[in-house]
Amino acid sequence: MKKYTSRATKPLANVTLSCAVISAVGVILAFVDFSVGFGFALLGGMTSVILLAVFLAEKSRYLVIDSEKIIFPRGAEKNGERLLRKTVIRFEEVMYVKSTFHKGDVILTGDCFFHTLTLKDGSKVTVTLYAYGKEAETEIIDTILKKTTQS
Repeated sequence: MKKYTSRATKPLANVTLSCAVISAVGVILAFVDFSVGFGFALLGGMTSVILLAVFLAEKSRYLVIDSEKIIFPRGAEKNGERLLRKTVIRFEEVMYVKSTFHKGDVILTGDCFFHTLTLKDGSKVTVTLYAYGKEAETEIIDTILKKTTQS
């Protein structure tokens, strides 16, 4: 079993921890100079709470490849409908995989591939794997292709 987590998880953890440290420093400084310390504590506390929620949400978006199945995080599309739950696909159900390149606008989005898995029942599941990095994306697709040709 292999588990892939998003590349953004580690930087989010670092920023969240930094904001928590700023909040702690603010509490300490509040005893010395109330106005400066209170500002640091308030700003650091609010941002660390928000970033902690974002970090936990991003950490829960992991992808798992087992010997028999692959578990995609929330957000996969099945027959054009976005799923708000994890999607489990058994390798023996996959007929073929098609990757479509989408050029990004560089400002909001980068270049990425949309991977469409066509299943034996005729349904199509579309996922993006760019959040895991180029190497992991290649590894995931190669694993899916290798496992589907074996079954």
